[in-house]
Amino acid sequence: MARSSAARDPEAPRARTAKTRRRPATPHAPAAERKSRRDLHHQKALAVLEQFRLIFRSAKKHFQWVQQRTGVSGAQLWALAELHRRPGIRVTELARAMAVHQSTASNLVERLEKLGLIGRERSPADQRVVHLSLTDAGRRTIAGAPLPLEGVLPDALHSLTHEDLVALQRQLEHLAKRMKVRDRAGKRILLAEM
Repeated sequence: MARSSAARDPEAPRARTAKTRRRPATPHAPAAERKSRRDLHHQKALAVLEQFRLIFRSAKKHFQWVQQRTGVSGAQLWALAELHRRPGIRVTELARAMAVHQSTASNLVERLEKLGLIGRERSPADQRVVHLSLTDAGRRTIAGAPLPLEGVLPDALHSLTHEDLVALQRQLEHLAKRMKVRDRAGKRILLAEM
């Protein structure tokens, strides 16, 4: 009966194991270099946070300017702008154009109607369908409003290329997934009302 190689050479299994476990030597970064990388990463995260602050502060400033100049909120002005662009749209279409819940759009319409800035008209073909349009006061409000009517952030987003929007959406989704607290309902709340 032939003896196994392990029986002939008791060191053979260890040698093979050592060969499979051995990895090429990789130089470890010195502690100072690792700390420097962590510091750079931290500084970059803070720089990105500053950009978020700048964006939201600028949007808020624009909303305040809109309120002072027109007497309506930024969200209300955006709704008026959508009605100016598409006279006769319905509440569902307004909600879609502003990426909000239909109930949010309905509340905006109700407030604007109370202010005398928009009117509702039932469709002669179907009395359940209501079309929205600007009143003369609504048109004057639009004429005296600061641009961009939909707000500085939506305007800036529309100015990006499709490729930039795709990349930005992907990165923001990745960031949102890493947040420990997320309020999904926030996706449908107007920035002016946050």
